[in-house]
Amino acid sequence: MGWLEDKIQKWTRLIEEHTGQGISEKVLAGEGILAQATPEQRAEWSLQAMERFRELVPDLKVRERIMVERSCVFTEEFGEEPLLKLRQIYADTGSIEAVIDEMCADTYKYARPYVENNVIYETKNPRFPEEFEKAATPEEKRKAYCHCPLAGKGEVPMDPTYCFCGGGWYKGIWEFILEREVQIKLLKSVMKGDERCTFAVILSPNTS
Repeated sequence: MGWLEDKIQKWTRLIEEHTGQGISEKVLAGEGILAQATPEQRAEWSLQAMERFRELVPDLKVRERIMVERSCVFTEEFGEEPLLKLRQIYADTGSIEAVIDEMCADTYKYARPYVENNVIYETKNPRFPEEFEKAATPEEKRKAYCHCPLAGKGEVPMDPTYCFCGGGWYKGIWEFILEREVQIKLLKSVMKGDERCTFAVILSPNTS
């Protein structure tokens, strides 16, 4: 199964699981065009799908949860070995700072997170760093920054709830390392006019 088909199937399943109202077909109407669509057409479809999503699933928290769970998964892209190494560092030291130090040595796989008051702050690196640095307008910066092939090339920003999908990437990483649940909060998003996307990974009180 290809990336696109997997993403649509996952979104379909999650909408049904969380709403139980048989509305995924309405939200994802027209998804059959995506396989042959240009990046701009995919972004336009995603914009319209998010508008339907907001209308048909009015509970913001439910939409956020669905998008978090719809995210791409670190271990599917890089395997478990990198995170197993970080899990062991945390098991040996009990230190999130020690884990972050190791992450910062590999900025291809990880961003440069920092921890403060039991919250880890994650800011995504631009997808196309050189284009991002050269971009002259907010639209050019957004298109160079966004990692999502279904959203990044749109002419206008979409509902920032979409970016909780990106937050799910970090939720998966940190839950694997810490072996406990974390919560995600979207702080900044290129889809709402910010220059970068930043997420708060909120830890349980007993996490050091």
